[in-house]
Amino acid sequence: MVYSFTASPFADGGQASQFAAVEAALRADADTDALLLGNLVLADDTAPIDAVVVRPHSITLLVLVPRGGRLSIPALGYGSWLLDGLPLPGPQDFDNPYEQVAQQKTALQSWLSRRFSSEQANLHLISGLVLFGAPVGFAPDVEPALSSAAAGFRLLSDSAELPRRLRQLASPEIDLTAEDLAEWAAEWAAFAAQPAAEPTPPTVADPTTATASSSGLLGKQVRALWGWLGAADVPDDDPPYGYAATDVAARNEEKQQLEQLRQQMQADLSQQLHAMEAREAERERSIQQLRAELAQAPPVASEATALVSRLSAETRAKAAIEAEMQASKAESAARNQELDSKIQQLNQLIDQLSARSVAVGAPAGAGPAPQAAPQAAPQAAPQAAPQAAPQAAAAVSAPPAASAAPSEASATAPVAASFTSRFEWPPLLGQLGQRALSLPRPVLLAAGAGVIGLVVLLFSYTGNESLVPFQENGRWGYADASGKPVVPAQYAAASPFVAGQAVVAKDGAYGFVNEQGTEVVPPAYDALNPYAGGFARARVGDAYTFIDGEGQEFDHYYFNALDFAEGHAAVLDHRGWHYISGPTEPETAPPIFAEAYSFADGLARVKLPDGYTYITSDYLTDPSRGTKPFGRYTLATDFADGKARVTQGGRSFTIDKDGEEVK
Repeated sequence: MVYSFTASPFADGGQASQFAAVEAALRADADTDALLLGNLVLADDTAPIDAVVVRPHSITLLVLVPRGGRLSIPALGYGSWLLDGLPLPGPQDFDNPYEQVAQQKTALQSWLSRRFSSEQANLHLISGLVLFGAPVGFAPDVEPALSSAAAGFRLLSDSAELPRRLRQLASPEIDLTAEDLAEWAAEWAAFAAQPAAEPTPPTVADPTTATASSSGLLGKQVRALWGWLGAADVPDDDPPYGYAATDVAARNEEKQQLEQLRQQMQADLSQQLHAMEAREAERERSIQQLRAELAQAPPVASEATALVSRLSAETRAKAAIEAEMQASKAESAARNQELDSKIQQLNQLIDQLSARSVAVGAPAGAGPAPQAAPQAAPQAAPQAAPQAAPQAAAAVSAPPAASAAPSEASATAPVAASFTSRFEWPPLLGQLGQRALSLPRPVLLAAGAGVIGLVVLLFSYTGNESLVPFQENGRWGYADASGKPVVPAQYAAASPFVAGQAVVAKDGAYGFVNEQGTEVVPPAYDALNPYAGGFARARVGDAYTFIDGEGQEFDHYYFNALDFAEGHAAVLDHRGWHYISGPTEPETAPPIFAEAYSFADGLARVKLPDGYTYITSDYLTDPSRGTKPFGRYTLATDFADGKARVTQGGRSFTIDKDGEEVK
């Protein structure tokens, strides 16, 4: 029997889909008993645990990464991991998934110790697993890094393999029964059946940190803002006698805040639906192209099977996006109804308070008294709101944090501090002028020249300084050299600017933003590389394409592709590997290779039926030129600094660009 519960809805739609896939994989395993818990917040101001799988002989903490790509791990326990060359986004509390597993495992041990005795489970044997939402390739640094990982730590890119991995992680020192799981599941079921504002999650430390409700993109954000605004505290009965006009003003402010919240929710939903519609359109386009290529592929071609598989995956992904859009609309409708009800309740309360105020001689329309009403504190929060993305609103802390909103430096200090902001220039110049009068004339001339040079250097430096990423409330934006936000913190990930554009992530999709904050390529791709050679490589599902400098997408999709280098990009379609030089396919049939790699030092490594060799760009227009002076090699590397390493006849050696062996 498999029991599944979420303590609160996932804010990330990709993680929600992964959680559903995990549940499906567990249910497909006929011999398993399991309790699956999702999005657990164990303490205030901590990142949620994505998922926990409790089985009779294993307890496993899952970190859900809703995408795949080429993974690089420069260091296991600190610093960012890289996926397709970009920092792997995750909770702001952790540098990378390994650190996340290590820290959340400790919190999970403490949490579970109140339910399971040491005889039932050795909680030190809780395992950790990072589950990717798409296939992952390993860079050379991954295996050495993982060799130093703690026991019980695994990486997985296919949720269907999860039951088998969980069996491998089983330990006799965790000895739970099916009855133990059923008993705990019954408590969760009772918790989930109660209204969202009332229940206390089983064994959760703080009942305000996890609430049960239907899943959706905006639910967690709404509940967090709801409590922050104090709207949940509006009494159902008549207010006590003696409320003053300040209370009326405070309630009016709350009402305005709730109305603003409703407008923000509608804007958020519109933005999210727009992004999902764009992704759905891209997947539909990918599906149509894959169908066309499948029709062209020979019946016995090995690529045909791969095409059918990819087509099926794209179709499933498109259906998942459509379901997610419907769920978002339903969630928004339910939350709007709640807000309407709360606003009506506030209107009634305001009328009652006004009547009470008139009864005691206080003008109903009077402004707030010098001593602010207890619930007026949240009014400071909107000052900080423009600096945070709508998706990050759930991470906003209590009103004390909002009270610091007028100080932008506190949010952006890690980014940079302006040299000029450290001094008050007029008083400083006055002091320097007084001291200068006592100096000899040659010294004054030399000092003046030095000051002029310093000013020129300073303005040259600040004028060329590019925007840099900064983080606020778990979201990323960009700030200038003085630390002032230029692009609000609204993204799940933000890479450095390259040639005036930067890759950003929002709602599990990637796009480009310029230094004015304009999304020149709205986030709609499953992966996106910075521009190289004038074009940016993008992935939609399992298909690849490119984007030109104007943000326009190529007409063709590929099974695989490499970045542009020296005017060409290696791509793979149903015919095999070949090279393109721009948005259109070559007019004549291009040379086809078993493998093809990027050009470097004017040469590209390729694999022909009889082995590896090297070609120049001239070969692409006239293959009759041949590959001389290079022979055929069993193994070969790309050229770097004019040299490449090859293996021929069982012997490995280094060659130069003339094909000659060098010592």
